[in-house]
Amino acid sequence: MMHQLFEAKAILDEKGAKYKVLELDQLDDGKAIRAEMGDLLGRTSVPAIWISGEFIGGCNDGPMGGINTLNANNKLDGMLKAAGAM
Repeated sequence: MMHQLFEAKAILDEKGAKYKVLELDQLDDGKAIRAEMGDLLGRTSVPAIWISGEFIGGCNDGPMGGINTLNANNKLDGMLKAAGAM
């Protein structure tokens, strides 16, 4: 799982995208946030990536296929630009 976190960050860094990371294991309320993710998304795994308030998934899964799928299908840049992240 840790490699997926680095992979997601690397993709965003390569694009020069602005993003915010919540390291749940380093936050006092990280367990509560993870529980809320479970209630909201039906999953607690990370990375859990959101763009403009829309959950795209993790690296290779989720409702939009994840960051790798969006990137491979040339959809990620448009979403990031629309969000003002690049």
